[in-house]
Amino acid sequence: MTEKTKKILLWILDLAINMAIIAGLVIIIQTWIIAPFDVSGASMCNTLNFINNECHNGYGEKIIINEATYLTGDPERGDIVVFKAPSDESKYFIKRIIGLPGETVEIKNGEVYITKVNSDKSEKLNEEYLNTENKGNTKTYFSDMSIFKVPESRYFVLGDNRRASTDSRSCFEGNISINCPENPDKAFVPRKNIRGKTWIVWWPIQNIRLIQHEDYQN
Repeated sequence: MTEKTKKILLWILDLAINMAIIAGLVIIIQTWIIAPFDVSGASMCNTLNFINNECHNGYGEKIIINEATYLTGDPERGDIVVFKAPSDESKYFIKRIIGLPGETVEIKNGEVYITKVNSDKSEKLNEEYLNTENKGNTKTYFSDMSIFKVPESRYFVLGDNRRASTDSRSCFEGNISINCPENPDKAFVPRKNIRGKTWIVWWPIQNIRLIQHEDYQN
């Protein structure tokens, strides 16, 4: 084998190793650190998919989710997360965490009330992020279920556009034939199903921003 051939083979080997390292890093980053996500529908409007001063019903904003956030801690109330619902693990949803494990969530008179763990006092949730059409207008959805006791290691979630969100209220089913009262566990998102916390909107250009998560005082 000539010296020139050896150099070519070493160059090819070096290139292959570098390509393998890059591919491995990409897989690691997308699996455990950050990943892209396309927001579809108006369920989180006006927080997400509010484009040119109107709610966008199809695919709209493109975001980055932080998958590393929950490697060392648990989701908190107010976090906007991407997850798979227990009723359909073939697709992802994006909603805001409202009820934490062990809490009781009640929908009453258009408002959301939380009874925390080891408390018998129900407190109204202050939801300043809701637009004027949705503030004070949270209603039950396709059933008369208004009280939800969140099991351990599960979460109760709602879309910010309460009038047009398929979420925990309906066990993530979007039609009147749902069987949520008979299968109430499907109203809650298992901890293992939460892929990550939303982080950045990167498209369209005029909407680029860090995504704000609510830090409740109660």
